[in-house]
Amino acid sequence: MDKSNIRGRLIPSFQRALLGMIYPSIRGIAIGFDGLKRLEVICYLDRKPNDEDYANISEVTSEVLADIEFESVREHCQYSEDPVFKLNSLDFWIYLRKE
Repeated sequence: MDKSNIRGRLIPSFQRALLGMIYPSIRGIAIGFDGLKRLEVICYLDRKPNDEDYANISEVTSEVLADIEFESVREHCQYSEDPVFKLNSLDFWIYLRKE
């Protein structure tokens, strides 16, 4: 499956998975992938991450994996005060808060 087909499947899958899962401290969520070999998700926060943040992003990613099978997944929650344009967007932003 080529990159544009995977992206075309990822976007609606993440949109569904993120319904009701966004809360005020999330600044942005970046998505990266290497074919179906690897999915990477970075959740940027405006405060230090806690266990609930990791559980939240894991739940979102699990919903996506029910739609699309990746061989491996990497999930990160990261605190950053940097401007959004300095953050790593991987392949694309699936969510970005207005700042």
